[in-house]
Amino acid sequence: MVPSRLFLNGKLITMNARAPEATAFGIWGNRFSAVGSDADVGKMADSRTEVIDLHGRTVVPGFIESHNHLSMYATTLLQADCRPAANRRIADVKEKLRDLAGQTKPGYWVKGWGYDDTLIGDHRHLTRTDLDDISTQLPIFVLHVSAHLAYVNSKALEIAGIGSRTPQPDGGEIHLDENGTPTGLLIEPNAINRVSQHIPSNTVSEFKEVIPRAIDHFHRLGITSIHDAAIGYGGDISEVCRAYRELETEGRLDLRVYLTIVEDHYRQLNTLGLGTGVGSDFLKIGCVKLFQDGSIQALTAALKDDYLNRPGVTGDLIQSQASLNNLVATYHRAGLQIAVHANGDRAIESVLQAFERAQQLHPRRDHRHMLIHCQLATNDHIRRMKALGVIPNYFVNHVYYWGDRHLSLFLGPERARRIDPLGSSLRAGLKFCLHSDLPVTPADPIASIHNAVNRKTRTGKLLGPAERISPLAALKAYTVNAAYCSFEDGIKGSIEVGKLADFAVLSDDPLTVAPGSIKKIRVTATAVGGRLVYGDY
Repeated sequence: MVPSRLFLNGKLITMNARAPEATAFGIWGNRFSAVGSDADVGKMADSRTEVIDLHGRTVVPGFIESHNHLSMYATTLLQADCRPAANRRIADVKEKLRDLAGQTKPGYWVKGWGYDDTLIGDHRHLTRTDLDDISTQLPIFVLHVSAHLAYVNSKALEIAGIGSRTPQPDGGEIHLDENGTPTGLLIEPNAINRVSQHIPSNTVSEFKEVIPRAIDHFHRLGITSIHDAAIGYGGDISEVCRAYRELETEGRLDLRVYLTIVEDHYRQLNTLGLGTGVGSDFLKIGCVKLFQDGSIQALTAALKDDYLNRPGVTGDLIQSQASLNNLVATYHRAGLQIAVHANGDRAIESVLQAFERAQQLHPRRDHRHMLIHCQLATNDHIRRMKALGVIPNYFVNHVYYWGDRHLSLFLGPERARRIDPLGSSLRAGLKFCLHSDLPVTPADPIASIHNAVNRKTRTGKLLGPAERISPLAALKAYTVNAAYCSFEDGIKGSIEVGKLADFAVLSDDPLTVAPGSIKKIRVTATAVGGRLVYGDY
């Protein structure tokens, strides 16, 4: 078969263990049809073949971002940016919300995203009073960067029917002041949903407008596949899924999407006999998503020992062990893939007990269940994950973004040095992935690889040198390992004949540049199915 295009004079990191290096490849249709040397691949050309000179640049398989919230991030393009990177103090956040409120029609909501009480200059949560200063007529909702906290004004509380006598939700908290009055802080999804369920969903048309903008952002970072990791979390599952499906039908979905769906929506699919793997090369049903704790920086991750800055506080498990056991066993027995959010060591222990029980009751050979974030895994957890075949999906960007605060505020030195134990996992032979959790941190695989290799905090402290890994191991976590965790390692994740021609062209080689310079590498081109979606060759 004569390739329609040949790429010569490159430096390929194929991620194929049998042939890890090459200089050339060919494409026929949407797949790699040849991989090898310039001489071997070049002789396959005829007069119809387009030949592209890579001028020595590095080519890697397209990055697979295996835990992020693209559809959620897309909606933030319609909201006020409340991140510390865009605001020094609460006054700046309020100004952005006030500007948006001035453009908002009566009856609509003012929404913001990305607020972080630990990084903003005032070092405190927003309050109902802060938001009432902006408007008492328009309801206001601001999501914390962790997505495990939210802030609302009095109008939003009124719409939700929340007052001083409102019962506290299981697995969440409506924060009250010393007089028993809601402060506007909502903790964990079960509390947040008391308000968010009253916010009208974005329409299918709105999602179809902003999802392509978000996809373009991913392409610029060399990303060709994602796991959209909590479909239904915001109550907009129908609109999101319809938007993705219509974009695919119209030929405008040029990013491969694996849908991780929250459990209360997934159960409806399960009753229809639908589940993991159903779909196309561009849009598939993926995992059922469960939650067992919250966020370390929100003090809601479930720890075995107290938070450093809050003696007596260890965070809570979202579900009882019996409830989690039953859910995990149900979906495991049904042959579906399960992904469970667990940050703290106590939550990780709870999830592993549920997995062990399910596997004992209903043995399966290749389930590929995932433990999401998995930040405070112990060596015993790592050993048990390997024995079970569970894949940890580590949130290594925490080392950079919150590492200094883990040291001095949340965890203390001993636990902070251990966070996201990549080195320990590698030494144990445990396969793992890495992710950004966008919009919590930027979806930049090269930056995440840099963080995994260097483990430097914002202030330059080396956090846990024993947990550093090689650039190759980090690259595996964003390519072959990430493809494995969606049962797609047979069609993508490496540059091999017969696999989908998803690849990124880089300005330099992450395996040979100085480790401290990995973050300077740029993506110069991205291709999905052999079609250029960003940059130039």
